[in-house]
Amino acid sequence: MNKSSIMDKDYSSEDFLNSFDLEKFLHTIKRSLIWVVLFFVIALSSAFLYVRYTKPLYESQSLLKLDIQSEATSLGLGSAMASNALNNMSGEIELLKSKLFFSKVLDVVDMNVSYHFYGRYLTDERYKNSPFVVSYKLHNADYYNRPFDIELISSTEFQLTYPGAENGSVHSFGEEIKTKEFNLLIEKTENFKFPEVKGTYFFTINSEDALIRYLQRNVRVTPENLNARTIKISLTDHNKYKARDLVMAIDTLYLDHTKQAKNQTIDQKINFLNSQIDETENKIEEFEEYFEGFIIDNRTTNYQNEISKTIVLLNSLDTTEAQLENELTELELLLEQIESEGILSVNPLIKSQVPEIIGTYLAAYQTLYAEREEKLQSYNENTYVIKRLNTQLNTQKDKFGEILSSYTEALEKRLMSLKSRKSVLERSFSNMPSMSTAYNKNRRFYSLQENFLLNLTRSKMELEITKAGTVTNFVVLSPASLPSDPIEPKTVLIYAGAFAGALFLSIFFILVKYLLNDRITSLRELEHLFSVPILGTLPKYRLEKLTATKMVINQSSKSSLSEALRTIRTNMEFLNGTKPNRVITITSTISGEGKTFVAVNLGAIMAFSNQKVCIVDLDMRKPKVHLAFGNNIFPKGMSTLLIGKDQLDDCIMHSEVENLDYIPAGPLPPNPSELILNDEYRQLLEELKNRYDLVILDTPPVGLVTDAVLSMKMSDLQFYIVRADYSKRSFSKSVDNLKKINRFSNLTVIFNSLNTGSKSYGYGYGYGYGYYDDSK
Repeated sequence: MNKSSIMDKDYSSEDFLNSFDLEKFLHTIKRSLIWVVLFFVIALSSAFLYVRYTKPLYESQSLLKLDIQSEATSLGLGSAMASNALNNMSGEIELLKSKLFFSKVLDVVDMNVSYHFYGRYLTDERYKNSPFVVSYKLHNADYYNRPFDIELISSTEFQLTYPGAENGSVHSFGEEIKTKEFNLLIEKTENFKFPEVKGTYFFTINSEDALIRYLQRNVRVTPENLNARTIKISLTDHNKYKARDLVMAIDTLYLDHTKQAKNQTIDQKINFLNSQIDETENKIEEFEEYFEGFIIDNRTTNYQNEISKTIVLLNSLDTTEAQLENELTELELLLEQIESEGILSVNPLIKSQVPEIIGTYLAAYQTLYAEREEKLQSYNENTYVIKRLNTQLNTQKDKFGEILSSYTEALEKRLMSLKSRKSVLERSFSNMPSMSTAYNKNRRFYSLQENFLLNLTRSKMELEITKAGTVTNFVVLSPASLPSDPIEPKTVLIYAGAFAGALFLSIFFILVKYLLNDRITSLRELEHLFSVPILGTLPKYRLEKLTATKMVINQSSKSSLSEALRTIRTNMEFLNGTKPNRVITITSTISGEGKTFVAVNLGAIMAFSNQKVCIVDLDMRKPKVHLAFGNNIFPKGMSTLLIGKDQLDDCIMHSEVENLDYIPAGPLPPNPSELILNDEYRQLLEELKNRYDLVILDTPPVGLVTDAVLSMKMSDLQFYIVRADYSKRSFSKSVDNLKKINRFSNLTVIFNSLNTGSKSYGYGYGYGYGYYDDSK
């Protein structure tokens, strides 16, 4: 590959990336939402119907290990019994799949009669939960594997219908049904609860060959791990309990096939261990009772902490005892001083320790005694004053003595109680080390017994494991499982597939729709496609559905459309500079892009600014200007004016808007293009320019006819209308060719009917303008 081809490839990739319009893609998604929802609804509904009406299929599995030799030992007393190894795994697999083995399985399972219930759409097998049971004796083998229908009529009767019988017959439960082909006895089971079980059932008497074929068809025996010699047995059925029971029966029968006698030595060891375990458990219970009583009596198990607390308490009691004895000594001395009738000498510390009443009496006594001593210096002892003081002193002394005696007795009792408590603590303190020693000793014995019991239990478990390992030569590593979820239909996978399919189809649909959508949808896409300037954008008119073009602007309008037109009016002043814009040509590629709508409403906006405006309808093949003003087609107009049939004043029509006139197209001429090419058309434009400030030419679409090109050459500004979600992307080539060939310098594009919900309309160069709301 040369350098040029590589550059072309890179350019194509870059061009593709640049051409991708995210806004258009999102717009395509928005418009395709109903299809996306429909795809998802159809896909998920289909998945739901498939899951709902597909009978679930369950699979039960078990895992077996072949040729297991147990070499486990316990208590050092020998090893388990060993059996002959089966080295040929394929032979064991064939044995499990053989008709002989399946016939033995059928001998131990009850599958001679299968019971089913007719549902609305599916049949349900009533495995071990049938409301009735059938006992039979067939005289004709043709009735094997054929359905017998039973309709439960009441709690005592049913209707039996079977192959060969034209009409059903009514029978009672427990009644023997005798025919030349069979004898049947149908009885109720514990699951019979009428009317809950009311409905139609059928049962099938299965032959042994049919059951063997069923097992061969649904049982799979596969090697799981050749090195570990493990095989997996699986069975699929619509009833999960039936699948589990059949796999369990296969496992049991296969293990019973190689069962050996139990090991008596191991049983004796287990019995001895059981006796030792019982004895040890009794001892442990005795220790536990001792610990419970010890905690109840002593309220502790931590004697080190209790000893510390007792020492602190004894020290506190000794201090309190010394204080009490000192206080008693001082009080006895005080009593002796009171008896001696002398002045009282009291220790100041005692005053702070005794009750307040004693201090009061002490102060009163000392005051009287001091007063008496003072009076004796002036009076005789036999005087009345001294005798009165002596009487008061004796009375005070008696009361004070009684209070001191009572308080002393209380202190003595408190001291005796304290000494008694101290004695108890001292005795308890002396016993604490021995009690702690006994408790710790019993705790050690208890731990020993626990360890001994643990060892005995472990030894017993090892022996039981050994015994279990030596019962058979084959071990079930994983027993038959009860499946909780069906293997078919895979609900999650089906829904996921349906969701993925709907998602893929939606993405594919959106991409195809995006790629096939060649219409211009956004301003960004328009700017990317067109090389000419964009004069402005007009929002989509939503106030009413227009069946025909119409002037929707009034002088007081503040809608988004009117503001967008005012923006275009402002932008027009920048195109020609100081040169006045006298003639404007408005065209489009095809009909329906809104050129007449833009011409009429833009003319109204210009007329509101006090400019005299005339709109000329040059689309003589499909005129619409007169419809915008609410008028019918006129017999006079541009076609009659250009052929000289009518005068200009006769063809000018006045609208309801001041300063806004228009000239209709007139009758359809056979040669519209030739009429525009003559000199009369040029003279007409010159006369209109003299009469009006602005002349707007509504020309035919340039993509259909070439009439507009001459008018565009004779105008000051050329407006090309592109309608959102209507104009095609290929129209940009027409605009480019139009500008390139005719060298139009003032050719601009107006983007009409833009959905403002996706992008705001602008001043013309991408600036948003969304201040005003649409007013009704």
